[in-house]
Amino acid sequence: MLFQNFFRREEITTHRFGRQRICGEDKYWVELPEHGEVEVCCRIQCIGDICPRPQLQTLKALTESPVDGVVEVITDNLSAVETIPAMMDGYAGKHLCTIREKDHWRLFVRRESTFTVI
Repeated sequence: MLFQNFFRREEITTHRFGRQRICGEDKYWVELPEHGEVEVCCRIQCIGDICPRPQLQTLKALTESPVDGVVEVITDNLSAVETIPAMMDGYAGKHLCTIREKDHWRLFVRRESTFTVI
């Protein structure tokens, strides 16, 4: 299976304006193309958010994640889908994969090393 969908659509809409970032205890595994199974340590739900919120939430989650920690970003914002992979080089991260769902995208990024936000 290319991607194991652990979250139903109802959960995404239910949490739309509630808890946006889920990190720490809710770790889970997904299978990504060219990367195999990876453990996701943080999930960010940015459905309905406009720029720059998805990018800032991704940066915050990366700074709080351990080295080699994978962050999943769920968004329906096309500009975020285009800019988050590009900004990974500047923040010691790596874009692993972008998966297109019916009405949103799932981006997976990994923290490669320590970095300082100025």
